[in-house]
Amino acid sequence: MLIGDLVKLTGLSKDGLRHYEDLGLIHSRRVPAGSRSYRRYDDTTPERLALIALGKRLNFQLREMAMFLNRLLADQISRDERREVLLNKVAQVDAKIADLQAARTELLAFAATPDKEVVDLRLKEMGLALK
Repeated sequence: MLIGDLVKLTGLSKDGLRHYEDLGLIHSRRVPAGSRSYRRYDDTTPERLALIALGKRLNFQLREMAMFLNRLLADQISRDERREVLLNKVAQVDAKIADLQAARTELLAFAATPDKEVVDLRLKEMGLALK
């Protein structure tokens, strides 16, 4: 399948697909066609792209996925190793949630008293006082 076929099938851009390839998430082979060449992707590429989409939805970074996607598709990751990867990601998500909740609390406090003096005082407390 050619890159244009993948664009139509997935809705991803050619640049996005090339980026995934640069990261090692998908693979193609160059097929010469006269003075040009085309990227030809194998039949497993749509499945790989579906797993990438799922991984992104679950907050995995592309570089994280590149480390284990080939092993996952080849069924070379044990059940325990999969669990460990997922639990580590849960811990990262929990930390991000805590950071966002703290930001929300602080935003609400500023919104309750949106005076410049309140902001200046908070900046001073943080060691970021403006002169």
